[in-house]
Amino acid sequence: MGFYLEIITPDKKFVSEEADKIVCPGEAGVFCVLPGHAPMLSLLKLGELRYVDSTRSNEHFMVVTGGYVEVTQDKVSVLADECVRPRDIILSQAEADMAKAEEKLKTVDKDTEAYRKAKWNLDYAQAVVKLGQKLQ
Repeated sequence: MGFYLEIITPDKKFVSEEADKIVCPGEAGVFCVLPGHAPMLSLLKLGELRYVDSTRSNEHFMVVTGGYVEVTQDKVSVLADECVRPRDIILSQAEADMAKAEEKLKTVDKDTEAYRKAKWNLDYAQAVVKLGQKLQ
């Protein structure tokens, strides 16, 4: 028996189903939650999140941009800032966004807020492109 999984953003509920495994990009590193995991709370960082549904035959992938994960005895709640699923990705647009972000990063001075923002935008674009390419 697995656990109940919810993945929610401020705009939408993305997932509400039974699952057997979730792998999250935590602030301290990637971590996996399986049934019976100890209760915990973790910050999410930008990265790929994946989970296996209760059929154990389907692995689902998405990119999250941050937020929190709460693990309780029989439930995992992911409260993500943003979430992108493969079906939401137009690969040509994502690749164009990545190229634009790469160019922007070249034009800003390091050790500035503008650089950190440009770097985050590039990291986001790369994660979306990677997910889009992986699941073509």
